[in-house]
Amino acid sequence: MADKTKKKDLHNILKDGFSWKTIGEYRIPYIMRIVYGKHFKYVATRMAEYEVLEKYIINIHSYVYTSCTPVIAYAITESEAKLLNDINKEHYGNEKEFHLLAGKDYIVGLEDLHNFYLIDLCYKKLERNNNSGFEDICFFIRIDSNAHSCVPYYTQNGQKYLALFYFEGDTENLMQRAVQLENWDLAYLKFCWKIQGVKDKFFAIDSCSVVGFDDIKNLYPP
Repeated sequence: MADKTKKKDLHNILKDGFSWKTIGEYRIPYIMRIVYGKHFKYVATRMAEYEVLEKYIINIHSYVYTSCTPVIAYAITESEAKLLNDINKEHYGNEKEFHLLAGKDYIVGLEDLHNFYLIDLCYKKLERNNNSGFEDICFFIRIDSNAHSCVPYYTQNGQKYLALFYFEGDTENLMQRAVQLENWDLAYLKFCWKIQGVKDKFFAIDSCSVVGFDDIKNLYPP
């Protein structure tokens, strides 16, 4: 049933040239690109800023999206510019005062936009110093009674993961259980590192060895 629904949605997108995605409280149109026979969903950056990011981006310092997030933008083609401008005119009327131009305006992955939105939710959670009421994507764990011994974690499949470099000198046993975080999985940790003031050299890495919190608890006394 899920496969049939997916094919039906894809058929409607290909027929109309676009579809809609709800992110937070806002609906945003996305288009499709076929790359090596695979379909990928993209959002115009200016539409993303207008619909979603301008409500949130004011809360986040520029260093977050310049050093933490792995977003890649692509220039739009003539046909994409025409389609996006038609969407703009048909669905927004005169609300937006911009005209998208091929080669000068850009699109980003729909998934990247959604993940960026989740970064803002993480920011709100840290700002309020409260994990309740938010999706548990990333936060901090205090390892001992020292207030400065807080280690950021990222949650994947219900398991909390912490960067291995926080446990220098105790990593021999942990190395055997370490896994690698990359792309957006790593971006949430980098966001917490930035908040915490971790050295800049760690923001240049493309992957990071992490270990599950359960393994940490087994290594250290209660």
